Amino acid sequence: MTNILIVKYGALGDVIRTSYCLPGVHNKYKDCKLYWLTSSTSFDLLRYNPYIDEIITSNFNANKLNELAFDLVISLDDEKEILQRLDSIKYGEVIGAYLLNGEAVYSETAAEWFDMGLISRYGKEKADVLKRLNKREHNEILASMLDINIKEPIFYNSFLKEERAALMFDNRFFNIGINSGAGTRWKSKQLDMNETIVLIEKLLTMRIEGKETCVYLLGGKEEEHRHSILKECIPSDRLIDTGNNNSLLEFAAIVKYCNYIITSDSLALHFAISQKIRNLSYYAPTSAAEIGTFGYGTKVVSLAEDYCSYNKDADNSTITSDRILSEMSKELGF
Repeated sequence: MTNILIVKYGALGDVIRTSYCLPGVHNKYKDCKLYWLTSSTSFDLLRYNPYIDEIITSNFNANKLNELAFDLVISLDDEKEILQRLDSIKYGEVIGAYLLNGEAVYSETAAEWFDMGLISRYGKEKADVLKRLNKREHNEILASMLDINIKEPIFYNSFLKEERAALMFDNRFFNIGINSGAGTRWKSKQLDMNETIVLIEKLLTMRIEGKETCVYLLGGKEEEHRHSILKECIPSDRLIDTGNNNSLLEFAAIVKYCNYIITSDSLALHFAISQKIRNLSYYAPTSAAEIGTFGYGTKVVSLAEDYCSYNKDADNSTITSDRILSEMSKELGF
């Protein structure tokens, strides 16, 4: 029996896309038991995944880290406080990040990914250049790192939550989910409010695949005010606010029952990809190239000079409703 520990706390979307590796890991290490060390926040994203034998967080199953010896650790976070936990764990091989003499370093097998990150051996300036030059998707890099195949995205949810979410949707309409906000950390990921209003108004006039459209507003607590403005500006009973207090699994289920998702590089995008929902995503501060849509999505990329700068104030003015609708029309034929 090969004991394997995956260390991946966040961000939430990164936890989802990292989980795509699990079938390949099980295929390579046929007689293995797989553990995943993550944050309490990410727990629900993994709880129904049949490939994981045990999930470990700081307050759940934490004793397993001291009781077990791991043959392999796949360490995919670079924060020192996370890597310090590895120092007290018994393990053989490590793929990814670890501490050496108190400093965060990474294995050569994981260099393609971490060379572009905060602990890059080249320093931040070159890491940012490499990130912008990169043309490989996260799933391609991860597959190379682990010497496995990643064939498709997948997400496992509660059937009960999915059944409840299905009641929100009327299949007589072409249902479009829009996640136009981006919380407070990455404001330059947000779609401009005026462009959002124009986009929704135009979508509500259309017929797509022979159906009238309904637009569903997606987002968390930080989008509550934004959604209230949109509802006030667009008084249509076919503009539906899905609420801002949904749990992660409720949010995933809502995304699953949309026919199409429009979103920034955000959690909604990863829920769409992982559940094979057609989607359009737009990018200003972050890299479009690293997002693997597995053929389910199209992308609109900022034309500004600071595209992919990971600047929270990146210029996103070239992400417009016209460009989004143009790309949608190519895919959906309206």
